[in-house]
Amino acid sequence: MKLFLNVLLCLCMLILVSLSSVNAQNLSLSVPVNFLPGASTDKAVDITNFNGRYFVTWKEAGATGIIHVCYLGKQYDTKFSQHDATAGAEVSAFAPVLRTTDKHIYAFWIGTDGALKYIINNSDTTFNTQTINKVSFGEAPKLKLGITATVIGGKVMIASHADNKNDMVVALLDQDENGVFKPAVLETIPGKRSLDYPFIVTLSDNRARICYTNDDGMFYTDYNPVNKTWTDRTAVEKSKTKVAPAVYHAFNTTRLFYMWKGYKKDNLIYYASEHEQNRPVNGFKLPDYFKTPYPVSICNVDSKKFIMAFVGEDQKLYLSYFTSYNPANWMEDTLFPAKGNLTLKDIVIPGAHDAGMSALNGTGGIHAGSINPCNTLTQKLNIGKQLNAGIRMFDLRMGTYKNAIYAKHSSSDCMAEAMGGGYGEQFKDILDSVKSFLNRHKKEFIIITFSHFCTREASADHVADTILSVLGKHKIYNNQGKNIGDIKLNELAGKVIITFEQYANREKMIDSNSMADKSKTFLNFLRAYAATNQIDKLLAREESFFTSMKDGINKNDLVRLDWQLTQSSDEAALVCNDFEDEKVNPVVNGIMLLTNVVKKNQSIIDLAQSGNKYLPAKLNGWIDSGTINKANKPNILYVDVAGPWITDYCIELNSTPLYN
Repeated sequence: MKLFLNVLLCLCMLILVSLSSVNAQNLSLSVPVNFLPGASTDKAVDITNFNGRYFVTWKEAGATGIIHVCYLGKQYDTKFSQHDATAGAEVSAFAPVLRTTDKHIYAFWIGTDGALKYIINNSDTTFNTQTINKVSFGEAPKLKLGITATVIGGKVMIASHADNKNDMVVALLDQDENGVFKPAVLETIPGKRSLDYPFIVTLSDNRARICYTNDDGMFYTDYNPVNKTWTDRTAVEKSKTKVAPAVYHAFNTTRLFYMWKGYKKDNLIYYASEHEQNRPVNGFKLPDYFKTPYPVSICNVDSKKFIMAFVGEDQKLYLSYFTSYNPANWMEDTLFPAKGNLTLKDIVIPGAHDAGMSALNGTGGIHAGSINPCNTLTQKLNIGKQLNAGIRMFDLRMGTYKNAIYAKHSSSDCMAEAMGGGYGEQFKDILDSVKSFLNRHKKEFIIITFSHFCTREASADHVADTILSVLGKHKIYNNQGKNIGDIKLNELAGKVIITFEQYANREKMIDSNSMADKSKTFLNFLRAYAATNQIDKLLAREESFFTSMKDGINKNDLVRLDWQLTQSSDEAALVCNDFEDEKVNPVVNGIMLLTNVVKKNQSIIDLAQSGNKYLPAKLNGWIDSGTINKANKPNILYVDVAGPWITDYCIELNSTPLYN
């Protein structure tokens, strides 16, 4: 199986499919994606990261199944070859689990004899699958159902289920200098019973929490391994489940997430979240496409993001990307009030190239018959969905189709003179989306730039009149003669900046923009357009662009990173019968998985999907090398197939020293 994988933004990488984030209470989450199509299991899957590298483990389906450990890649990888290994000929009836220490990553499983077995990594990406290790517990009972593990006080602590009655057991494992575990004592949790194996999480160096389920509901109890004492059981929410309820720290904080499947035949996923010192009392349901008969697994990315892995009802492996902010509110959550006195020159925001071309509603030009989604569409989300996904700068070109104004994408400003072109979203729908969005989100602000005017189709005056009539002056930012470098973010909250290329109308609150080395317009975009379908040429062009600006820019300049791969003439003439085939490009925000489709010609969307995965990796490299510095840093990341992936990356950049 050949896949491209970009693991997380802070592993948040590219969205190349028409999925946007949805919300479950205060979480934003992506639609689940089957990330290893060739794998299946009838038990839980586990995911973790080790030194920034990501691994999953599972057993093959069946009464007993072979144990798999698969290396997925590391943050900002641009190419990926799946490294899937098996633990020799070992099989298990139960789900394996991964656990990391400072020096090692372990894969644990319960053998067919009830023993605890494990393998240890021999590099940052591989396991020693030839040496199968076994933990000695003396005459202790055998293990069954499954295990979980945590690290406490530098030692690994495992929790499992004893092969007698409904006893839960724990053990503290001490390793030698090679990472091999010494003989240990298996302890029964006194006075508490469980229907399934328990989950364990570390609270401190002398305190662990065990979460479990029985006929009365879900509970947790805390254990002090120093004095070997247990607290009374505490109920988790009011729900019931017959499957092990997971508990994890999320967002690298003391906040705990409890996640479980519903009771009996209810396979929906529920969660409760609370500070570790408080009892969670309110549970929430994830959307209906989150379904599993098994426990789930969580892997932290950073203080804002985590990934959930789970096994679907079809026994396939799925991932979803969770963030603790809503992309629709990202400016309010991350810029205000702390950065309210900064300007647009001090931050970076996500932008959409040919933003209104998410749909093809009509064609025009001399060769209108050759126009199709392959050579016209640049986006997979409409403007309203892009706004909710966090996009804040929009590039629009307008034309007239069937007596209404539409976004257009063509080879000439006037469609009649173009070799061919397409009409996308209707302009009124775009403006209604902007107005509705700003009514709901009082701290967010938007930049919309208009260009490629054709007087015979949709003149600048006509477009300006339409904007003013729909949005009204109260929604449009009035710069009152200020320079873009003097406007504070606080002034922009709840407003939209409207600029036209080389056109201004102060009465209609329209100001001018340009794209020049130096300009006196209100807003000048410094940018470099590569005009190529080859990623190496795009990278070379952008690196040269930033190198040319290392000494600084002018006060009215915003630096725009134009990250587009352009179709060749052969590609532009192509009609793609399989265009928009979602099987071609599954992706999760933060974990990106692209099918490696090799074909001679590519659509604009195809090119974007193959090129976008390079953006964070290369930009980070240029920042590390000093090619990008405080004097020439980008203010807009301007892309095709814009979505939450680019919003996440902008949020990450805004928290770095480059933007502080």
